[in-house]
Amino acid sequence: MKCWIPLLLLFGLGCTGPQTRYDWGGYDSQLYTLMKDPSGLENYGLALKKQMDRHPDDKRMPPGLHAEYGYVLYVTGHKPEAVAQFTREKALWPESALIMDRMIVNCAPKAAGTPAPGLEAK
Repeated sequence: MKCWIPLLLLFGLGCTGPQTRYDWGGYDSQLYTLMKDPSGLENYGLALKKQMDRHPDDKRMPPGLHAEYGYVLYVTGHKPEAVAQFTREKALWPESALIMDRMIVNCAPKAAGTPAPGLEAK
């Protein structure tokens, strides 16, 4: 009977719940709330910023969080800050370079009469 005690302790310590590599910090519930009420974009942006502030070293930052926050900044007219977030995402996740480069180009000021990238006359 005494031999079961260490086994039960070991089993109990091993059942601490799932460990994830990244700290999503309620991202899914925040996104769900935004989808239900799109007027809450500012609150969503603040929640993303708060999540990023929890990990200034980016060690447990999930993929896409800088890009998501950058997009919120882009939509709300804060393009220089958006570029910084897109650049950070690209540095952390090189596989995102193509889309991040396109978002950075979209943030650049457009000259009057210049077509959007990819829409030039051939």
